[in-house]
Amino acid sequence: MTRTSFTFKPLVRFTCMQLLFACLWIAHTHAGVAYAVADRLITGKIVDEKGEGLPSVSVILKGTQRGTTSDLEGKYSISVPEEAATLIFSFVGFASQEVVLGNQTTIDITLKTDQKALDEVIVVGYNSQSKRNIISAVTTISGETINKRIATDPVTLLQGQLPGLQVIQNSGEPGNEGTQLRIRGTGTFSGAGNDPLVIVDGLPGNLNIINPNNIESVTVLKDAASAAIYGARGANGVILVKTKKGSGGGFAFGYNFNLGISNPTAIPETITNSAEYMELSNEARTNSNLAPLYTQSQIDLYRNATDRVKYPNHNWLDDLFRPAYVKNHYLSMSGGSKEGTTFNVGVGITDQPGVMIGFDYKKYTMNLGLSAKVHKRVTLGTDLQFRVGDQKAPSNGSTDMFLSTMAQSPLYPPQTADGKWIKRAYPNELGNKNTIATVYENSTTKTKDYYAQGNMSVDIDIVDGLRLENRAGFNFQNTRISTFRPVVPTYYYNDLSAAGGLDVGTPGLTAQRNDLVYTVFYSQLNYNKTFGSHTLSVLGGFQQEQNQSSTLSAARRQFPTNSLTELDAGPLDGQTNSGTSAQWAIQSFYGNANYSLLDKYLLGASVRYDGTSRLPNDTRWGLFYSFSGGWRVSKEQFMQNIKWINDLKLRASWGQLGNQNIGNYPYQSTLTNRNYAFGGISTGFAASALVDPNLTWETTRSVNAGLDLTAFNNKITFSADVFNKYTFDILRSSQVPLWLGLDAPVINNGAVRNKGIELALQYNGRAGSDFTYSIGGNIQAYKNILEEFGKTEISSNTIREEGHALDEFYVYIWDGIFQNQSEIDAAPKQPVTPTPGDLKIRDINGDGIINDQDRTYQKGRYPAMQMGLNLSANWKGFDLSAQVFGSVGQKIYVNGWGIEPFRQGSVPTTEWRNRWTPSNPTNTMPKIYVADGYAPVQNYNSTYFLKDASFVRLKNVQIGYSVPKSLLDKIKINTVRLYVSADNVLTASKFPGLDPERVNSGNYLAYPQNRTFTFGINAQF
Repeated sequence: MTRTSFTFKPLVRFTCMQLLFACLWIAHTHAGVAYAVADRLITGKIVDEKGEGLPSVSVILKGTQRGTTSDLEGKYSISVPEEAATLIFSFVGFASQEVVLGNQTTIDITLKTDQKALDEVIVVGYNSQSKRNIISAVTTISGETINKRIATDPVTLLQGQLPGLQVIQNSGEPGNEGTQLRIRGTGTFSGAGNDPLVIVDGLPGNLNIINPNNIESVTVLKDAASAAIYGARGANGVILVKTKKGSGGGFAFGYNFNLGISNPTAIPETITNSAEYMELSNEARTNSNLAPLYTQSQIDLYRNATDRVKYPNHNWLDDLFRPAYVKNHYLSMSGGSKEGTTFNVGVGITDQPGVMIGFDYKKYTMNLGLSAKVHKRVTLGTDLQFRVGDQKAPSNGSTDMFLSTMAQSPLYPPQTADGKWIKRAYPNELGNKNTIATVYENSTTKTKDYYAQGNMSVDIDIVDGLRLENRAGFNFQNTRISTFRPVVPTYYYNDLSAAGGLDVGTPGLTAQRNDLVYTVFYSQLNYNKTFGSHTLSVLGGFQQEQNQSSTLSAARRQFPTNSLTELDAGPLDGQTNSGTSAQWAIQSFYGNANYSLLDKYLLGASVRYDGTSRLPNDTRWGLFYSFSGGWRVSKEQFMQNIKWINDLKLRASWGQLGNQNIGNYPYQSTLTNRNYAFGGISTGFAASALVDPNLTWETTRSVNAGLDLTAFNNKITFSADVFNKYTFDILRSSQVPLWLGLDAPVINNGAVRNKGIELALQYNGRAGSDFTYSIGGNIQAYKNILEEFGKTEISSNTIREEGHALDEFYVYIWDGIFQNQSEIDAAPKQPVTPTPGDLKIRDINGDGIINDQDRTYQKGRYPAMQMGLNLSANWKGFDLSAQVFGSVGQKIYVNGWGIEPFRQGSVPTTEWRNRWTPSNPTNTMPKIYVADGYAPVQNYNSTYFLKDASFVRLKNVQIGYSVPKSLLDKIKINTVRLYVSADNVLTASKFPGLDPERVNSGNYLAYPQNRTFTFGINAQF
């Protein structure tokens, strides 16, 4: 496998060097601006609120970079010019102070705890709560931290940042990254799915459509106590997204731009020498009891050729991949008046071509946020997110493009010099799609996607502490998909004779339109009151949701010309059309209460009563609730002498939630088109499946215990959670015999348990007066168990059986390679007669026969542990950040296309040079074979194909420089930051495929992730 490298174009490299030199020059010249005047000495001592000296406090002369730090006793001294005006005292975890010097020469300072940082308010459910008082499993991240990485899909920016949230990016395909979100593991195997609920500015929405620059914060609700208020939609956890708002007191303009160049993180290294390929092909066919394809004279023509145009050694992957230049623009304006009207507007443009030819994605985003205080007790607001996506891709999709390119031999190029597309070199060869022709002949799927989500709000402060909040929102999506497959002739390369049409599937045009309209309204009362040592917060509300969707498609075949790609240009014969619509609704009543006594003892409860159209009348209403409690141990008298602990809180919660994403009509008998042979073919309607009229909710019950700690003057924060999540009454198809004649009914049957632990630790520090840094890490470890299922179900390489992980691997044990016939004769009887060089399977039960009883359970279906490490540092305007993400214990079953040699002629990878042969009796690889049906390898789903997918990846490194404000003031600019960034820089893994960061087993190949180098600028005016 070749790990691709990246090289800046000379102009880009020269520009970056110029910018870096300029930044260094500015920093150097600015650092020494005001030092050539008479100085005076300022001394003093810095203590905390308990009177103890604080070491390493930064003391800076305001407006300069002159500074010092306090010693171990908190003492400091600094030499300043006579005319110096102000000193700034700052320390991690404490509020900064500015002191006007005047004629003072001794200044003692008492720094107070940064209560604002401790009392950070975050969105939790339908209200906000002080972070220090939260007693459920909640984790949050700021938009500033998220945007330390550059990505067009905001979901990928969350990877490795939040304990409890698993983010897996399956692909690097532009606009179709296939990102999967999981909160605390996989809880169900039903059609209800495992995707968490996403709430944007208080209402259900879509994270993908938001421009990352407009994200204020992201909060993840992980346990039942935090998510129960979302009832039937919160079983898989909840992700709360808060977008940026304006602020009063003026206007601010911002412009962010970045330019990146992407290459694949890795591409396979294949056999591209034609003579070697032909010899390997003949060897493989002989090993597979098939006749060779190539004569010795044909092999010699390629081996001894002087005309490499006629007899090439062509690498098709060089034609498929290219560097891709990605551009992002984001222009924002925000501000407001002192009277209470604020606004925030942003417009973004993303241009993202793919590293694989034929793929292109353009995205246009717009966000609008308005808030107006029309009365001292009435506030009106609106938030709108809008996206237009324009995606172009080859009609056969990214995986098929990659696999089909791998199936082209090096004996011929995609096209001759005079423009003829080549199918294969010789008629007797196995062949596949000419993917390069597919792209340039415009066999293309075009997707135009319009998506909008927004809400309007009316908030009324009835009396002090009592607030009425009303929200009405919508999601609208219109998707138009057009797939055209042309008629294109192809030729054999050896004599340029006709080889039939280009394989693009059935030629013609398919047009499809999908529409979705979702509306939601809620109204709630919030009551907050502090009386003496008691603090009470209560809310209650009502919510109504409705979702309507429809789809319409039409197709015509065999167009008379490839130039007209409208439906009316196609023939009427053979035209098809279809369409359908669906809807669902849910009505809810909910409430939440939080109580604090002495800021020490904390209690919370949530309840929601949901009714859904997706369940029968007798069971459609469900009650979901949770309870939580917390104890701030650090407030107790016996803790007062432990000075290094700033805050210590223990918490626990219990609750249950539902899952209503179960299809629209699972309890109703639906009709579908059926044909019946009765005096000819008769068409009518018939029931398609049995139904269970007693269908009820799929329910998740969760128990959580946790600890939150801040210590050493708030420089260290630590949190730990252990949980037990049990999902039962899982909605699944009943296990009925095939002779029934109807599809099985959906029933409540099955239970899955996920248990785990989550840890997060962060340290914020300072070294000297100019250097600050932060080190943060998180670890999450889970165990998945299928506890109730019914009759065991076995697939090709997985099993569903009670007491094991859901879809645990169930395979034979690979036991090496048969070296000779005597080994074969002495071995247990194999299902298919082997020959030397074939895989050897272990006889587990010792009965002398290899059969299904020799398959064993293999762990690794899910990662045993995932981890994230985040580093950042700042020094004199320079900043550095790095993110590392790792996954341990997961295995991927990799077989089929891309790893098996000569499947439809596919080119072997260079690993096959280490294959077993009589002269190379290795015990690690079998002899080479033709993948299409060679039984001694194909019939064994064994550990040979089960690969360790553990990895550690340096996801991002970024270096930036902020131009000093004293220079920017002269040109009326507030801030300018320049940066360079690199994504997916390094990966350490034993996985033999392209990328271990994927969700499912299967093909060796998928659209590779991108290694991207980016230059950017952020400016505020």
